[in-house]
Amino acid sequence: MIPLHRHKRTCEVRTLLNPSNFRLRKVSLWKVLLLSLASIAVATVFNQHISADNPPKTANVNEARVAADAAEGTNWLLNGRTFDSAHFSPLKQISDQNAGTLGLAWYMDIDSGMGIVSEPIVVDGIAYISAPQSKVYAIDAATGKLIWKFDPKVRLDQALNGSYSARTNAGVAVWEGKVFVGTGDCRLVAIDASTARQLWEAQVCEPTQTGITNAPHVAKGKVFMGYNGSDDAVRGAIAAYDADTGKELWRFWTVPGDPKKPFESKALKEIAAKTWPPDAWKIGGGDVWTAITYDPVTDFVIFGTAGAGADYGELAELRAQGDKLFAGCIVAVKAETGEYVWHYQTSSPGLQTENNHILMADLTIDGEKRHVAMTVPKNGFFYILDAQTGKLLSAKPIVKVNWATSIDLSTGKAVEVPASQGGGKQWTVHNWWPMSYNAGTGLVYIPATDRKPNSSASIETGESMKQTEGRLVAWDPVNQTARWSVEEEISTNGGVLSTAGNLMFQGQGSGEFAAYTADAGKKVWSIDTGSAIESIPVTYSVNGEQYVLLPVGWGSGSRLFAPSWTMATPRSKRGPSRILAFKLGGSVPFPTPPDVVPPVPKPPMQKADAATIAEGAKLYKTFYCDGCHSPGLDGSSAWVLNGAIPDLRYAPPDVHAQWYSIVLAGTHWDKGMPGFADPPKFAFPHLRMTTKQADAIHAYVIDGAWKAYNGEHETASAAPTRKK
Repeated sequence: MIPLHRHKRTCEVRTLLNPSNFRLRKVSLWKVLLLSLASIAVATVFNQHISADNPPKTANVNEARVAADAAEGTNWLLNGRTFDSAHFSPLKQISDQNAGTLGLAWYMDIDSGMGIVSEPIVVDGIAYISAPQSKVYAIDAATGKLIWKFDPKVRLDQALNGSYSARTNAGVAVWEGKVFVGTGDCRLVAIDASTARQLWEAQVCEPTQTGITNAPHVAKGKVFMGYNGSDDAVRGAIAAYDADTGKELWRFWTVPGDPKKPFESKALKEIAAKTWPPDAWKIGGGDVWTAITYDPVTDFVIFGTAGAGADYGELAELRAQGDKLFAGCIVAVKAETGEYVWHYQTSSPGLQTENNHILMADLTIDGEKRHVAMTVPKNGFFYILDAQTGKLLSAKPIVKVNWATSIDLSTGKAVEVPASQGGGKQWTVHNWWPMSYNAGTGLVYIPATDRKPNSSASIETGESMKQTEGRLVAWDPVNQTARWSVEEEISTNGGVLSTAGNLMFQGQGSGEFAAYTADAGKKVWSIDTGSAIESIPVTYSVNGEQYVLLPVGWGSGSRLFAPSWTMATPRSKRGPSRILAFKLGGSVPFPTPPDVVPPVPKPPMQKADAATIAEGAKLYKTFYCDGCHSPGLDGSSAWVLNGAIPDLRYAPPDVHAQWYSIVLAGTHWDKGMPGFADPPKFAFPHLRMTTKQADAIHAYVIDGAWKAYNGEHETASAAPTRKK
């Protein structure tokens, strides 16, 4: 702001110096000279005032800045770095020739019981990173010094899905001086990047139904945001907000609403409604919880939706036949208005799927240059779609899948394997962790899950299938085949990053962070971080030095609803939550975490019979205990609080003593644990847990605790005795 008296004096000087006024005022040349000197002095003071009170804008990200940095790579301005979401960097100071000299530049511990899964955003030497419960950190990207921390104070006591959603957060967006984060209680929050002051918030979804785990996406002064809930009968949508004010500009609903109310869009009325029964809004689905990409070439927002319906409790009875549009789809809408443009459905009658990361590229297919969208849903096929029309150009499985033999390009429909021949089921081949496209190698790098060779395990749908392993796949999208792949110990691993230094980086559930040659898949460097890795690495440059930045720690929503063996080793799941930065010649000693194995508290005596324990195992699923405390009780192997959900096998005596109070009465609802005598209505509109059912679940937990306790003591007794 210019002080009023300075502004007035400046105007007076300019008036007197105007040649048209020399004759009118008969100003002497001497006076003009004095006034000229005065004007210089005023301008000097004015410029000093500007530089003191208006330093260069923090978090200065806009379209022009993204375009200017695209070829340079100094920053990591967006999710995916550039609008095409390629997760590729042109930096090459770190290369396949010198990666072996990478060392730790700095690290910062994060006080959280859950690990960090977010993709950092780096702007002008400042890294913006989100942590569980939507907390945001601004960190000096060259030193690791904390600049500020923001806590949106997420409520955990509004919805089951909201409680779950709050435990993880996939990242932030940055635009024109603001940092945006979605919360587990359905808010989109704008933070001043300089002061960490909250500027505005908008309600994206209904907090008594669900929450947000994914990062916002930004373009054209808008923030694009979706939310969770496809497994919980939540009706899906994506919305756009004004980045300056938080005003909702448009909303595209993916599932028809209450037929008693008007349709929200022409697309719902003319395309989607006829593919659903009248109660579509009750069944819900089609949530846009992760896959959002803005494409400046077409000016479309291209997003992926999840399936439809619910997987637990009473809601599991709500089923619908048919296509159920726009669930299980890739959808394109106009960025300015949210108007429907096209869709392609990856779900099939025999197998619903969930769509994940979408990246854009220019490829030459069958001799013709095409601008395309590329994606791999959970079903394991690599789809290439024309970005302008949505036409299917190719589709091939990246590993040997069970549910379909091929995709018919003329119809876009899958040639499914009948259930009678073993079809209808498919393990999750590719989850939400993003891919990377390197135009130099022509390859897309995909974090995937494959069936182990010679496996005899039966096929199961989801993340929990036995005898699976991780696989890093380098896919040639033009020739529709894998160029190379790497087998990995853990079936679920983190996102990937490729660079112009012929490198591909990925963190694994085992705790290993590794670099491979991008052209051939040869491992050239790795480090054992001691923590499971579920995040997305990024790279940037500060003062001429290239860094690779990686959050670590066992996190992700999968930590809650999938067994721990699919995501971590017994050691890596105990590792700390940290931010690690590497550079060539980094000499900071690596803080190898001590492996402290928590003892299993001695459980109460088991008073129930085998039939009651078996009934408890069924009820553990009915009331969705396995959606937070892990299937088969295979959780964190510790009674960890501090934002995490504890392993029930490790419950201390006071928890067993308060079982009814916690499980039935809901005394811990403020921490996210509802009382099931009167559970949240959206998830359980009628179902109520009885004392007898609570006893059966308790018996199942006690049985699991005794198995863990006896296993621990058997291991201890089998250990060799050390001679004195």
